[in-house]
Amino acid sequence: MMENKKPEFGLEHSVISIVSELHSYFRDLQSFYKIAQGDIVSKLESTNDEQKQAELEAKLKTINEKIDYFHVLNNAISIADVVLHTEAMIEELGEKKTTSI
Repeated sequence: MMENKKPEFGLEHSVISIVSELHSYFRDLQSFYKIAQGDIVSKLESTNDEQKQAELEAKLKTINEKIDYFHVLNNAISIADVVLHTEAMIEELGEKKTTSI
């Protein structure tokens, strides 16, 4: 008969703390790129140089893609973060429930 051993998380930090950190990280990256997006839009509005406009539009396209990616990642990890902070998951993962002040 095959042994059914419960998997162990192989990193030094807990699953919950890693997911919470990723949630903050993706949210911060999304904000970072939104600020960069605003800066580029401002530069686009203030230039008449066609070459400079083309460069800025290319940068804006790249930044918009990153914003979209980090938006999806932020939403996905937010769901995981909420679920992992339920009493059932805290108990399952053997973590102490933290309370916010």
